[in-house]
Amino acid sequence: MTARFTIDEILTPLALTVIIDNKIRDPEMREFVTQAEGLIEALDDFEHMPTKNMMTWFHTNEGELIKKLKGRSKNTFILKTLTRFKGSDALIEAMYDAMLAISISDKEYHEDESELIKSAASLWGHVRPPFKVVKSK
Repeated sequence: MTARFTIDEILTPLALTVIIDNKIRDPEMREFVTQAEGLIEALDDFEHMPTKNMMTWFHTNEGELIKKLKGRSKNTFILKTLTRFKGSDALIEAMYDAMLAISISDKEYHEDESELIKSAASLWGHVRPPFKVVKSK
């Protein structure tokens, strides 16, 4: 896969998948690193990024991402983040798979995660996987 993306553009959709349900769990963080490593390795734009650096990136950007997800422009922010990948079929498929893997890694699939995955599926032309979302009480 060859494309021109920044580290922020690659890691932001993955990080959103981790934090959108307001619960950051160890399985999601491990999957974030695994999926990020795979995406970065597949792109010719970057050299290997150590796990420590990915975790640093996440924690450095977490507050701003949470702020944007809680803000009035949440949907616009998500749309801009996801539409950056139009026209890059191999990367889109890899990104979609990565986001899905992160979203189910904690064995919980929340409504907000479902909406994010549904948005990605719609924008990228994928059929949304058949997960049933149970609302928390």
